[in-house]
Amino acid sequence: MSVIIIFSRGNMRNLVVLANQTMYPKLKKKDKCILSALLENGRLSYSELGRRCGISRQVAFERVKKLTKEGVITDFSVCLDAAKLGFAFEAYILLIAKPDADLRTELEEFLSNSKNVRKIQLLFGRFDFFLELLFHDKDEMTDFIRRMHSFGAVERTETFIVYQTVKAVPEDPFFNCFNQ
Repeated sequence: MSVIIIFSRGNMRNLVVLANQTMYPKLKKKDKCILSALLENGRLSYSELGRRCGISRQVAFERVKKLTKEGVITDFSVCLDAAKLGFAFEAYILLIAKPDADLRTELEEFLSNSKNVRKIQLLFGRFDFFLELLFHDKDEMTDFIRRMHSFGAVERTETFIVYQTVKAVPEDPFFNCFNQ
């Protein structure tokens, strides 16, 4: 991980690189091939995985097991079409929370247990939380936002409703990584 700090003094800008450390395991070419193939189709058999990557099915199995143990592979799951399952509203909420730890914990528990919350991210900067949400309709979304605002930790929110998704390929950055 590289940490870069840019600061200005008058008309001069300075760039400081604080650290340049590798925080991830160095992947072998065969591991990259396996990961790339699984991103394309997570249902590949070990035999097919081996064929695509030029290794035996036993080696493919052992490599997947190793990558899972190391935490590179965290899960195997299915991708669902939210709209076809009746989720008409996709929304994002940026939230500013009060600094009280107890109030924040209470809010985090509510968000973590909510069936509408897909992702919760804690942020540095002006906002504290970034929420990714799905709702069946406007009323469900309104009810969720009202319940969320009832928590003492919520100082301010900004809600964004998605009207069209242009690209949804979360695997793309990984494919680029594996091709290097």
